[in-house]
Amino acid sequence: MPNKLILVSALLILMLCVSGCTQDQAPESGQKVANTTNAANSSDISEMSVEELVAIDALPEGYEYLGSPSMTVENVQTAYVNSSGIVAAAKGFYRSEDVDLYVDVIELEGPELAKGFVSEYLSGFRELPSGTRFEEDSFNGHAVTRIKTYSTVGGEQVPRYAYIWSDQSFVFVVGGATDDHSMTRELAEATGY
Repeated sequence: MPNKLILVSALLILMLCVSGCTQDQAPESGQKVANTTNAANSSDISEMSVEELVAIDALPEGYEYLGSPSMTVENVQTAYVNSSGIVAAAKGFYRSEDVDLYVDVIELEGPELAKGFVSEYLSGFRELPSGTRFEEDSFNGHAVTRIKTYSTVGGEQVPRYAYIWSDQSFVFVVGGATDDHSMTRELAEATGY
């Protein structure tokens, strides 16, 4: 009996060692790609793909990555800005406390085009009848803009929030189906950019 216990313990230790050695292998199709870059080394962002950027590795507690459906340049031009210079785009879906959230990352041909994309997108909004639509904020070493919109839920108008900013040639848009902008901000900060 003691030999069996030693054998089982040895197998468990071996399995733990093997799983630790294979963590950095390329993911299989459909698996999440880990985003191990953070704001401290965001200069490496130019070497990352949009798919890597939407898959946040260090999620806040209670947030779950649901996947990344395909997103085309045409999707971006329809949903955001009909702009030239878009190279690639990706969408990541997340969930927290029964709230659906998303991270969209759009790559443009250069940093100036990314800044112009953000400006053009923001200029497409009308002023709110009351209150402020845009609020300037900052995190991860970047200035960001929080956008306030309204959706009809159960016959009532409820606020929705999204954050948008650019980092080098990339535009990030983080939003969700919540009237709590802190949930959206927490996910936006978790991008590390």
